[in-house]
Order: sequence, then C-alpha cells, then structure tokens
Amino acid sequence: MSSGSKTDAEGDLPEGSIPTAEIELRPGALVIADLHLAPTGDARTAGFIEWCDGLGPGVPQLVIMGDFFDTWVGAKQVRLPGTKEVLDALLRATARGASVHVIPGNRDALMDASFERATGAELHAEGFIGVLSTTGGRAAFVHGDSLCTLDHDYLRLRPIWRKPFVRWMSRHAPFWFARWVGHRMRKQSENRKAYKPTEAKSIRPAAVHALARATRAELVVCGHAHDTRDERLEGGPRFVVVGAWGWPHDVFRVVPDGALVPHSRGD
Repeated sequence: MSSGSKTDAEGDLPEGSIPTAEIELRPGALVIADLHLAPTGDARTAGFIEWCDGLGPGVPQLVIMGDFFDTWVGAKQVRLPGTKEVLDALLRATARGASVHVIPGNRDALMDASFERATGAELHAEGFIGVLSTTGGRAAFVHGDSLCTLDHDYLRLRPIWRKPFVRWMSRHAPFWFARWVGHRMRKQSENRKAYKPTEAKSIRPAAVHALARATRAELVVCGHAHDTRDERLEGGPRFVVVGAWGWPHDVFRVVPDGALVPHSRGD
C-alpha cells in the first residue's frame, strides 16, 4: 500500500460519526473529558461532585467529552449509590441554570434518554458543532474514538453499541447480568489495548483533517487520548485533546473573546 493510500484510509471516518447538531457556546463554558468515574463511587467521584457543586453562575455550560463513567450498562445503573450521587450533582447543576452537554465515549456508549431524564443534560451520540457566540467560529466536539481510524478491531465493534437491539437489551436485561457484561467488556478492552501497537491506538491527523472539513470547523476538540494536546495541524485546524480528569489541563474554558483556553481544576 502506498503512503498516499494509507493516508487516505486514515482519513476515512466511521459511518455516521460526523456530528451535525449545532450548539452556541458562550463565554464561561467549561469542557472536561475522561473522568472514568466508578459506578459504585470512590474518592474521584466525591471530588467531581464537590467540583460540580462549586460551579457558579459564571459557568453557563458544561461539556463532558465522553468516558464520564468507567462503564455504563444501562438505566438500572442508577441503583448504585456512586452513580446516583453523580447524576444528582448534574441535576443540581442544570437546576441552577447551567446547560450540560454529554458526548458518550467508548466506555459509556450505552447512555440513553434515561440519563437525560435523571440529569437534565443533553446527550449527543456523535458529538456536536460548537458555534462560538462571540466570533461565530466553528468547533467540532467528539469523544475521539472515531478518530483512531487504524484501530480496525475497535471500529468493527463500535457500531454494535448503537444497534437498537443492543440498546434495548441494556434497558431490559437483569441488572446483575448487565453489570457482568460491563465488567467483561471493560477487562477485554484493557487487555486488547495492552497488545495493540501504538499506531492503532492513536488519533490520526488525517482523521482530524477529515472531520474539520466535514463540519467546516476551524477547531477540533476531543478527549479519549488522555494526554493534553493543543496544536495547529499543518494546513488544517487547531486540534485540542482535553486532558483526562486529574491530569494537567483537565479543564478547557471558553473565554470572553471566544477562544478555548486550557485550565486545570485548581485554577
């Protein structure tokens, strides 16, 4: 295969993965990603709840870029104390007037309308296009797994979680069974990741270029990779990876002039 054809293949985004919904992003909006909260609760969960409850009126919007929970097995997960406490914290945020936008990740792809009802948040299955209110600039927000276009094993699996039957099963399966399946899926994912070559696991620049073209965006924002990145791709968009929760630059903020700038929770 020639280098040109390989680059072309790297730019082939998964079918149906290009966001179309548009949301106006206002100054003060915060963007976070990859919290991997334990469904049963732990110190990280408590830390997020405290942080979320501390968000004031200067934060009109909160964008959560996927893998919010380490696993999501369906609506029955709300029975777990840690999960319910997190959902209640988001509900308090929306009750205070903040709009919460959540992009499901590969770990919590089965989130559905039950999550929206419990939190007042809005789900965006494949992300959205943020239109910056002060400049009119366009930014494509996705989780980031769809940009790993050389991870062929995962990309074959990805559409399965979106099939109506699988989503129906997640709502109606006994909770013990759903938890067991979720545990197995997580372990298998971790085992496969350990043996995948780095190239297969990484976000491909050609895919970022393709997403920017498809959405007419000057900025592409994602999570998934955990390590913060903020760079201008050659001949293409600015590309931002929001750091995983607890890592440097784990919060990005829209500032008054419309720019998206890195912060950390302590800032």
